[in-house]
Amino acid sequence: MRKTGFIALVGQANAGKSTLLNSFVQQKVSIVSPKPQTTREQILGVWTDEDSQMIFVDTPGFLKSKNALGDYMLKSIDNAVQDVDCILVVIDGHDGIDEREIGQIAKYRKQNVPIVVAVTKIDISQPDKLMPELGKLNGVEGISEVYCVSAKRNKGVEELKQALKKYLTGTQLYFEEDDITDKSQRFAVSEIIREKVLLACNNEIPHGIGVEINKMQQNGSAWDIDATVIVEKASHKPIVLGKHGTMIKSIGVHARQSIEKLLDSRVFLTLWVKVKEDWRNNPSMLNELGYTNRTK
Repeated sequence: MRKTGFIALVGQANAGKSTLLNSFVQQKVSIVSPKPQTTREQILGVWTDEDSQMIFVDTPGFLKSKNALGDYMLKSIDNAVQDVDCILVVIDGHDGIDEREIGQIAKYRKQNVPIVVAVTKIDISQPDKLMPELGKLNGVEGISEVYCVSAKRNKGVEELKQALKKYLTGTQLYFEEDDITDKSQRFAVSEIIREKVLLACNNEIPHGIGVEINKMQQNGSAWDIDATVIVEKASHKPIVLGKHGTMIKSIGVHARQSIEKLLDSRVFLTLWVKVKEDWRNNPSMLNELGYTNRTK
């Protein structure tokens, strides 16, 4: 009988949660960029093998909310740690361990579930600097185990995944054996486009990027996709467009290539850019973009 259960991934922005999730399920289900708040809501990654089904819940990085979207993201974190079998606190080993991480561990002790710590990015961390940081975790109450991993290099990930199985408490299969996420193809496409915008405009555009899928239609062996990139300031639109449209064309090429891999089909992608002032505080816009579980 398979053991099943839910494991929440929590931690600071850019700690490596999404990269670790993708490594766990061996496919890309959560987008990645150097920009904080890339992940905006719970994203489930599902791994099923001969003796278990592990449902990993990726969450936004911890933040101080400044708008309705921030409220939604904080609510996503709170919801993610409810009724799970284990909380996996992900800490950037290269950046160092400080009181924020220690405080988070103390906070999650109240959930009365096992807490495992994954210290990430060991591939770029010098051992002589990493070891003193790991020493800060010694004696911290509530930690069941600590693992050092490099999700990017896939070092230590399998050992961590196997260790997490001991915390699974269920026997019910929640997903089909070939499922890897709970998200729709439409959601995945919008996230791929948003990722490519964030990567292309990393130092020029802040967090206020949204993507709306206007049309996603399969025509024979190809997909016809029309999407709008939403920015919240008029000054951001020419940055995303680029001179003579070069930036949005480049974004479209990279997005199309990734979407074709996702859908295993040819894709015709059309991108538009629109300004929606302060859209992150607009309930109607948040609803249109799928952020429907907002804090009231």
